Formats: sequence, C-alpha cells, structure tokens
Amino acid sequence: MRNDLRIRTLTERFFDGETSLAEEQELYRLFREGDVPEDLMQYRELFAGFDSICLPQQKNSRRNWRQAIGIAASVLVLFAIGTILLAKQSNDECVAYIYGEKCTDKTIVMQQMQSTLSEMGDISTVDEQMRDFFSE
Repeated sequence: MRNDLRIRTLTERFFDGETSLAEEQELYRLFREGDVPEDLMQYRELFAGFDSICLPQQKNSRRNWRQAIGIAASVLVLFAIGTILLAKQSNDECVAYIYGEKCTDKTIVMQQMQSTLSEMGDISTVDEQMRDFFSE
C-alpha cells in the first residue's frame, strides 16, 4: 500500500516536471521491480524505456569522473616528482660569465665582482652609470 502511494506521488510529480534525478531513479526502479497499481500499468513501458536510457549514461559519467580524477592524480604525482628532483639540484653554485666564458670558481667570481665594483665606486647613481656606459 505504501509503495502504491509512493508510485502515484512520484508519477504525478514526474508528469508535472517536479521530480529530482534521485526521485526519477526511484520511480524507474519501482516500476521495474515493484507491484504497480493497475491504473498505472500503462506507464510501465514508458518508465522502463527511460530506465534503459538513463542508467548507461550514469555509469559512463561515473567512469568519466573516475578517469578524470585518475588523470589529475597522475599529473599531480608527476608534478610533485619533478619539483622534488629540481629542488635536489644544488642551488649553491656560483656562476658568472667573465669575458664570455662561464666561470664557476667562487674565488675568481668574487675577485671579478670586487674589481668591477671598485671601478664603479666613483659613480654614485644609476643615471650616471648609464651615461658613463653609453658615452664610451
């Protein structure tokens, strides 16, 4: 008796366009599995048709979501591994290009910096440095 009332209520709401997706799924299930009142038997094939159309789409959408989540997780793992590998590289390396050649000896780089700074010591502003640079 309770199922009869539920089927009647859901059927009426369905035809009024007021059912949610979950309620429609319940209605399809009730028509598929339950005892349907005699006066509603005319709708049994209709709801069976909706049931066969909707269920495969939901399974595919779940599979698509799972696949998308799996791909996102894989990308995240690869990104994390790449970040870890890049972070392990030594960042303490001292590198300078002196007269077009790469130099990694910290002593030579620091001497060249001191030499350059001492040559620029009498120039106090960036404007003066730029004028000096372009006037040569």
